[in-house]
Amino acid sequence: MHSDTGLVVVIVAGLIFYLRLIIIQQQRIRRATPQPQTSDKKRKKSQKQASAPRYSILSQDKRDWVIAGAGIMLIVIGILLNGKLIPFSLAQSYWWIPLAIGIIAFSWGFK
Repeated sequence: MHSDTGLVVVIVAGLIFYLRLIIIQQQRIRRATPQPQTSDKKRKKSQKQASAPRYSILSQDKRDWVIAGAGIMLIVIGILLNGKLIPFSLAQSYWWIPLAIGIIAFSWGFK
């Protein structure tokens, strides 16, 4: 199988995206796991079970959403350049640049 530089860069960008999601998920689990307490049994029984805090994996910051939206646009542009649907011959050979940047930028939509 022949692989060019563009394909390798896009695969690495995809791996970075998923690695970022894995790290975010591990941080969520770490925050949600209750810490063991060393107090006596009477205190444990008297304390009410607190409901687990809700965490959203989606970012609440509007700037992150703007960056993620720009990433989606770059992904679409990269796909269109690869499919030769945009008649710009100089950019068609570098389709992987907007695609890789778009994948990384899209990951900003998750926190």
